[in-house]
Amino acid sequence: MPEAAPATCTPVTCVDVPVARSLVNRGRVDATAGQAGAGDSAPDAATVRDCAAAGDWEGAAEAAARVAAHSQPLTPAEAWPTVMVLYLQGELAAAESVLARTSVDGAAAEHADADQALLAAWEASVAWARAGADDCRAAVTRALALARAADDPRALAAAHIVHALLAAAQDDRRANDRHYALALAAAERSRDRTLQLRVRVNRASQRLEEGDLNGARLELDAAGAVLARPGPAPHPAMAGLARHNQADLDLRAGRLPAARDGFRAAAALLQRAGTATVAFPLTGLGETHELRGDLQQARAAYEEAVLVADAGGIAAALGPALCGLARVFAAIGDGAAGPVAARAVAVADGLTRAQAYAAAGWAAAGTDPAIARAHADTAITLARAGRNPAALAEALELAAVTARDGATESLLADAARVYADLDDPIGAARVALARARAGLGRTPAADQVLTEHRLHALGVDPFAGTRSLAGAATGEPVSVRMLGSFAVLRSGEEVPAGVWQSRKARDLLKLIVARRGRPSTREALGEGLWPGADNVANRLSIALSVLRNVLDPERMVAPGHYVIASPAGVAYDPRTLRVDVDVFLQLAEAGVAAAKATASGPGAADREARLLLDAAAEAYTGDVLDDEPDLAVAEALREQARAAFLTVMRTLGAVCARAGDTDDAVRAWLRVLERDPYEEDTALRLVETLIAAGRHGEAARHHRLYAQRMRELGVAPRAPRGTGELR
Repeated sequence: MPEAAPATCTPVTCVDVPVARSLVNRGRVDATAGQAGAGDSAPDAATVRDCAAAGDWEGAAEAAARVAAHSQPLTPAEAWPTVMVLYLQGELAAAESVLARTSVDGAAAEHADADQALLAAWEASVAWARAGADDCRAAVTRALALARAADDPRALAAAHIVHALLAAAQDDRRANDRHYALALAAAERSRDRTLQLRVRVNRASQRLEEGDLNGARLELDAAGAVLARPGPAPHPAMAGLARHNQADLDLRAGRLPAARDGFRAAAALLQRAGTATVAFPLTGLGETHELRGDLQQARAAYEEAVLVADAGGIAAALGPALCGLARVFAAIGDGAAGPVAARAVAVADGLTRAQAYAAAGWAAAGTDPAIARAHADTAITLARAGRNPAALAEALELAAVTARDGATESLLADAARVYADLDDPIGAARVALARARAGLGRTPAADQVLTEHRLHALGVDPFAGTRSLAGAATGEPVSVRMLGSFAVLRSGEEVPAGVWQSRKARDLLKLIVARRGRPSTREALGEGLWPGADNVANRLSIALSVLRNVLDPERMVAPGHYVIASPAGVAYDPRTLRVDVDVFLQLAEAGVAAAKATASGPGAADREARLLLDAAAEAYTGDVLDDEPDLAVAEALREQARAAFLTVMRTLGAVCARAGDTDDAVRAWLRVLERDPYEEDTALRLVETLIAAGRHGEAARHHRLYAQRMRELGVAPRAPRGTGELR
């Protein structure tokens, strides 16, 4: 929630940015303001009260700084407006100094007046922000008792707000809801627009945490109505935080450009107001850049947010900023990820603890998956207990990425369901891509193409980012190339021929890949590798051992991870060993099926077919093992892939023609005719499409070529449909 929350903070090294520098320096200037003419602070205290009542918050802030710089004792009536203004400005240390020299009547609570109650209420807010949930409990309890005794609606609203924050930090969401409802009723009774906005802003943030986007939207609409009412302006920090929450709503709904612009606008408002709560939109801006895959911009924004939150003691922003910074460091391989994540855990409260443990898990994922999985399990437990579905989805995603017990598929499915319930399109697409890249589903290659396109449409780079996108640009750990020339690639680099200790090990891989995951008996493999030889079992075992060593020289996975040897035979696992011809055939099948399903006319589904067909055409880099045309074992797969390629290009031509994309349709059909110049239907469709586009000269040339080839076969050429004979 966008309220100052408890923390014990020590600065981390951050970039020196203008916003952070201006806020930190302003704090130093304000702390010394007025010292040269330190007289009676009562006039300044009265100025704070009068300016705040008139909505002149700049004047109130200047007067409050002068009050804070004096040393004279204050009465509750003089002190509470100053403490309120300093709290709203994020000047918590200055607010504490004012409280320390305020004389408080020790009378029983039932005799409290409104000034004592208001002082106690704002003192509780400062205690919440500075002392922590446990240490502020007494102050919060006293504030509510005094507010009830005085029956002052402003004091009641402020006291119930802090009670709501305390309840949220203790994972008591029912008490949190109840106190916010009481706070809102009291704030509306007081007609204090700043307090009304404070409740609306906090409740909108609460709804966003719970994944209730519609509820957050209603709260923000109500906040907008409060801002539109005539009268003295509410504190600009509340208006800025309302703008921040609107940007956060856009972020969670996947509207990244709107979120970016909204966070920038909120930061500008809060910076003009001179409040350290600018750390909230800076954190939001960091997450926007992070989701887009702009990791260096994300780092700069998060570091700026950490610096500002540290300087102002704004722990509610500090924790999420540290979490984001840890994720970014982990994604770029910076060793600071672990220490930053550890600090996020140290400063976390009930609102942010699950997110902090998830960040610690991402920081450890690349170096110690077991530790990362333990952090994921902790985050899952905390998120479920705290009614925090966004943190739960992220923790499930982390658990899936670090799973070593075959649970990846079910964990990704659970994460996908939570992201869907949250209406989070980016999280859902990211998990779908992780599923496809893990080889899960019937056509993972097709799913990967479509999901990458979906992320691009949302403004997300699917090859850069954090969480399950981290490291995606490095490609498959191990893959096999069968289209064109044979090769094994590790992390995108071809394994040199000298690494293979035996040509038979290479041939073994070709044999089992040609079967496309179907087991080959040891007898069949022995006959294929050593025709007519006897007692080849030992030779086969040696070749299998060499092959596994080439695929996994560091012994990072179990022996059967890539190549499975069982009583049924030997096979590769298509889920773990990526083979280019498998990818092509999956894309071809899915693309042709999608085109058939949308043959009635162009539309969104037809664009999906085009994506898949284009990807299939790009994936076909040559015939299967075309550098070994006489290898009999590859012949069946070679013909299957070649036929699929021709079908893809015919279908792609039809889809392009239907969409009015004549050039691409012509290119597709020409690729078919390059391989089979006598294919009559394709030649005629090419001519007909050119005629329909008004390109009659090209149409005539292609028709002459077609007619010549038909005569070579002794077949009478046909005229294109709907035309006379072309000459």
